[in-house]
Amino acid sequence: MLDTLRGNIASFIYPKHQKAKTADVVGFQFTSDQPIYTNMSVEKGTREGYACSVYVYRSVRTIIQAASAIPWMVVDKDGERIPGHEFEKLMAKPNPYFSGQDLIEFTIAHLCLVGNALWQPIFVNGKPREFWVTMPDRVKPVPGGDWISRWEVKGEGGKTENRPPETFVHFMQVNPGNPYWGIGPLQAAARTIDTDNEAQDTQKVTMQNRAMPSGILSPDTDIPPDQFEQTQKQFKELYKTKTARREPWLLNAGMKWQQMSLSAVEMDFIASRLQNKRDIAAAFGISPIFLGDLDQSSYNNMVEARKALYQDVVIPMLDDIQATLNMRIAPLYGDNLSIAYDLSGVAALRGDFTAKVTQAQTLFNMGVPFEQINSRLELGFEKFTGWDRSYKPFNLMADGKSMQLPAGNKSEGISEEQKTAAWKRIDSRRVGWWSVVGDKVEELYKENGDLLAKTKGKTPAEYINATKNALESTTPEWEKKLSAMYMSLIEDFGGEIAGDLGMRKKADEPFDPFTEAAMAWIKKNAAKTVTTIMETELEAIAGIIEAGFAEGLSIPNISKQIRQYYDDNSAWKAARVARTEVAKAAGYGQQEAARQSGVVQTHTWLAARDDRTRDSHSYMDGETVPLGKPYSNGLKYPGDPSGNADEVINCRCTELFGVD
Repeated sequence: MLDTLRGNIASFIYPKHQKAKTADVVGFQFTSDQPIYTNMSVEKGTREGYACSVYVYRSVRTIIQAASAIPWMVVDKDGERIPGHEFEKLMAKPNPYFSGQDLIEFTIAHLCLVGNALWQPIFVNGKPREFWVTMPDRVKPVPGGDWISRWEVKGEGGKTENRPPETFVHFMQVNPGNPYWGIGPLQAAARTIDTDNEAQDTQKVTMQNRAMPSGILSPDTDIPPDQFEQTQKQFKELYKTKTARREPWLLNAGMKWQQMSLSAVEMDFIASRLQNKRDIAAAFGISPIFLGDLDQSSYNNMVEARKALYQDVVIPMLDDIQATLNMRIAPLYGDNLSIAYDLSGVAALRGDFTAKVTQAQTLFNMGVPFEQINSRLELGFEKFTGWDRSYKPFNLMADGKSMQLPAGNKSEGISEEQKTAAWKRIDSRRVGWWSVVGDKVEELYKENGDLLAKTKGKTPAEYINATKNALESTTPEWEKKLSAMYMSLIEDFGGEIAGDLGMRKKADEPFDPFTEAAMAWIKKNAAKTVTTIMETELEAIAGIIEAGFAEGLSIPNISKQIRQYYDDNSAWKAARVARTEVAKAAGYGQQEAARQSGVVQTHTWLAARDDRTRDSHSYMDGETVPLGKPYSNGLKYPGDPSGNADEVINCRCTELFGVD
């Protein structure tokens, strides 16, 4: 089925070359005082626009290179990435012949050249299985019905076929004169491009003519035709070859030269071409620096030009693509999901955001409400409870409030907005660690997959035993990396609480994340966590091995299934481990910092402030017990590994601490 569809698509995406037919000449007439411009049609723009000018090529290529490197992903309703989602996999390889970068490159190129880009999806069970690029010059929308009644597709031999409106995913640059079909920068810059190409042609002719303008070489008297032709031939041989162009002319008596047009200096081709370059750059929205105009270039200008490329061109274009995908494709995967792109890897924007964060931190510590900071610096954060209030530095309690918690079973005197602000600060810090830890753990899972895919056994029992031994051999590396992660997390979150409390037993003795108790906790929990992970992996792989033997599969096919298991599951398994282990180590680090302070008397359960909180944890919100004593659910702190797994896995609660 897919091969048939691919063949049909390929037949009109990549047409066979046809011989051009000579049209009947019906006459022509040009008005002498009007310039003649190339008709930059959709067909011409699609097929020839990229190569029509060096400035167009460089402009489009600059935008393509910037936009196509940005990865696409799927996020949930809270804006969190869903690792390994099937749309991500589809975008990595949209069809057997295109990579995801190829798909985006064609899309961006078509949008830049003719303002329209089209994908034809192949659906299997109601979801896209492949995406194919469609050439815009072969498709026309036909208005009708609610919006578009059909697409007219030009097939082989010029034959037109009708396709239903849902056939294509249509991306377009806005065209105020046509809501159904867009217009691209190339079409807007067509006249400037023509002017520049004519200037180049004129320069070339001038260079071929001794770099001199046109003129007339005439004798004083008439000469016979045969003598005229001979003289003309001799003149070309003597003075028009490349090696003789700058030699002085020697004319016969009675011959004279008369210049017929302006000189190259008077025409000032260089200045006019420079202006053309800037006009073309303006049409595509990029800085002329990218086209080689270095008159105003400096390091700072280059940095700003790169930022502007993303902010003024790439991001708006990706926003248009994203909006269309969320309207046409995202709903096919279910509710509360959306398609997004990730700018975190763009070096040109990273420094700018870092500078903004530094400014935001300074302003926030001065007591400026986050609402004003977010608006002034355009940080893009969503509104949260308490963001319109001023806060003291370090403790993040609302101005005029104390951070001390009273004794008793429930916290009192602490407003809901204070609790929300305290939880958000810790939770956002944990979320930042998720990707760091998740990437490290995913590497470990994939290394396990590489190792187990090579493991063999003649019988199920022998195969499973070999798998067990292989997994045990990876245990030291897992424990080593988990221990390093725990150390970093304890130091980070413990130091944060230490700063909140201003806590020091002595002025010269800050929080110590490497006490004997902390190192013992790290060693114990790294070993316990790795043992649990290995047992889970052995159970899963044993199931694959037993099922493979039962189905009569060969050893190589069983190995492929094991490899596929890790390809499909490493990302989400790593994400789950990261969330649990970050919460575990962060909770311990906070508790250890409170213990070292010597001033904390109580700790209070602060439930997560969103709709994903366990009912039991929501009920415990505000429960206060003496420091070191467990809460009513048996946990000494959120994420405590000694508790029941149902209380620990994916827990995002935190604590508040009461002081004397």
